[in-house]
Amino acid sequence: MKLLTPILAITIVAFAAAPCAYAQASPAAASGKSADSSAITAKLKQMSDAWTKALVTKDHAAVGNLLAEDFAGFSSEGKRLTKTALLERIKAETDTLSSSTNDSMEVHVYAPNLATVCGLSTDKGKDKDGKEFSRNYAWVDTWMERNGKWECIAEGSMQLPEKE
Repeated sequence: MKLLTPILAITIVAFAAAPCAYAQASPAAASGKSADSSAITAKLKQMSDAWTKALVTKDHAAVGNLLAEDFAGFSSEGKRLTKTALLERIKAETDTLSSSTNDSMEVHVYAPNLATVCGLSTDKGKDKDGKEFSRNYAWVDTWMERNGKWECIAEGSMQLPEKE
């Protein structure tokens, strides 16, 4: 009985840990799909940086090219956004950005055509009254490749509290 107790305990622990280990595996690897996740990661980081650059230059057409027609998102104020609504917000923006930079971007590839990018952004510029600002945001974008083109299908963002 003394030998059976440790073997039983090891068996129970192994069965309890197996689902956790499986859940931590890459979804693409777990499903047997071979995605070139490093190429996808590089592509989506580049596209996220292009998005922030387009915000600085107020290039709503460039942002529009990154968004799916069925895009769904939430602004940092918690308002629902469609592609049209987001582009209208960019057009109507009264703040002038001098810079917008992404940081700490993490790409999670779930399938050869589906990934999320989580990151932090810092926007610097002047508001409509000429007062300088620096704002920090946390965001997550969901990207899908359709017909050979990666496009953002969903986004959520929130403004972070100012550092004291």
